Amino acid sequence: MFGGNFQTWKLHSAQDYFMFFAYILAGVMVFWLIAKHMNKQRNHEKAVEKVSARLKKICGKPGEVLKNATLNLPEGKMTFDAVLMDKRGVYLVRTYGWGIKIYGTPDGAMWRREDAKRKEEFENPLLELKKGAAEITKVMEENGVQNLKVMPMVVFADKGFRLVQAAARRMAKNFQNFLGTSKANSAIVHAGVKEVQYDYDKVSSIIKELAK
Repeated sequence: MFGGNFQTWKLHSAQDYFMFFAYILAGVMVFWLIAKHMNKQRNHEKAVEKVSARLKKICGKPGEVLKNATLNLPEGKMTFDAVLMDKRGVYLVRTYGWGIKIYGTPDGAMWRREDAKRKEEFENPLLELKKGAAEITKVMEENGVQNLKVMPMVVFADKGFRLVQAAARRMAKNFQNFLGTSKANSAIVHAGVKEVQYDYDKVSSIIKELAK
């Protein structure tokens, strides 16, 4: 099958060898640049931008997202990657840009995330978010807003992410991975909610005042 043309695939001269290895090097460089670009997208800042933009698309009306929000709460300032207000309530969001495997439990002090190249232990973000939720709830009650749902949400923005420990799967109700379709995510966030569950304008005004 290759009889007559096989000679054309042989390297005969120094120039042939040079071109052959040049093509290989070019391929390696292209792969390296693509990998480098992808890794740049897997950082905290990019994750916050991506998640905030997705949340804005799916929160509906009324609804809004405060990105990188620092709130002046009774026990001191707390910073959140995003604060989402929609018809269901208020979500305090913590975002992570990398981590394909996530290990942890809802009440554990430490979690661990891994990808092909690195591992890192980090403090359970739900604990801090729940503390922030309790403080915001207290502020709202002092301002006459009762029964407002203030919920923690942890978002792992790495496309390959999955929970590893069986116990950790129960955390799904506390956070969502927002890399699916906007339609599907909107259905998750607003499941069973047709009308605003609280005085949205008042809550929005208080949250923005806390952010000043």
